[in-house]
Amino acid sequence: MDIKKLEVFINLVETRNYTKTAEAVHVTQPTVTHDIKALEDEIGVKLFNRNKRFVNVTEDGKNFYKEIKPLINSYYSAIQSVQRKSEEKQHQLIIGYSYTPFNDIFLPKWIRKFKNLYPDTEIVLRNLNHNDFKHDLLDNRVDLVITTGRDAEDLPGMRKTVLFSEQFKAIVPKNNTLASKKQLNIEDLSGQSLLFLDNTWAAIDLITLQNKIKNNIQDTKIIYANDISALNMLIKSEQGIALGLYCLYHQLEDYLEYVPLNWQAEVELVLLASRNNQKQRLDDLIRLIKQDICQNTLF
Repeated sequence: MDIKKLEVFINLVETRNYTKTAEAVHVTQPTVTHDIKALEDEIGVKLFNRNKRFVNVTEDGKNFYKEIKPLINSYYSAIQSVQRKSEEKQHQLIIGYSYTPFNDIFLPKWIRKFKNLYPDTEIVLRNLNHNDFKHDLLDNRVDLVITTGRDAEDLPGMRKTVLFSEQFKAIVPKNNTLASKKQLNIEDLSGQSLLFLDNTWAAIDLITLQNKIKNNIQDTKIIYANDISALNMLIKSEQGIALGLYCLYHQLEDYLEYVPLNWQAEVELVLLASRNNQKQRLDDLIRLIKQDICQNTLF
């Protein structure tokens, strides 16, 4: 059933005048006549009695009006509600991230800077593991994700902004003799207690390195943490040697030491967004983060 024809019907019931209805809905009078006739044919009842001087609504027409008018009002209310929500979403950016000490330092800083520049844009944060963020990006449930480059390789339709790249380091308690070395080979970790991150929260780069160590060194004790927050607690309590990056652990406690690891693969820290995402403020946020990283001498 054509909504426009129903609008013509409702207006004609209310005006009882073909000319006024034609003017109100911006069509010609013959179009009004045609639409009413088509509606009566579709429903199978007569809605109006009409002659050259007046228009009367039949009982069927009155009943139909009472039923259809609230539905049409609801229809347009629903459209307005959806349009309002769509407009609100244009002023909202949803960032997906995994908790890391790095994000704990830099995300609030970036958000403060951004809100100072664009106070009308709302920032929403979602803490996601590496499996969840992929689904949420593809389904447009998040606008931007902070992750590593290789995690983006199997995601179609994404634009990637590289913030910086680096190589893995070992996070070693200073009371461990390995802390004094200029570089560690994987074999140097033999006999050590190692702190690994569960694969659900680990980026593919870290999973690859953990598997390499696990498969090539037999006499190590491996302690698994089920998320980065738990891993951070184990690192701070000196329960073993962890595999670190600046994009995970920007700053270490003074009793811990970063020691470069002889592992050639570089890890990119990237921002991911859908190429179809047209939110203007998204580009502004990406630009702000990129500029802030470029100004930080550590990277």
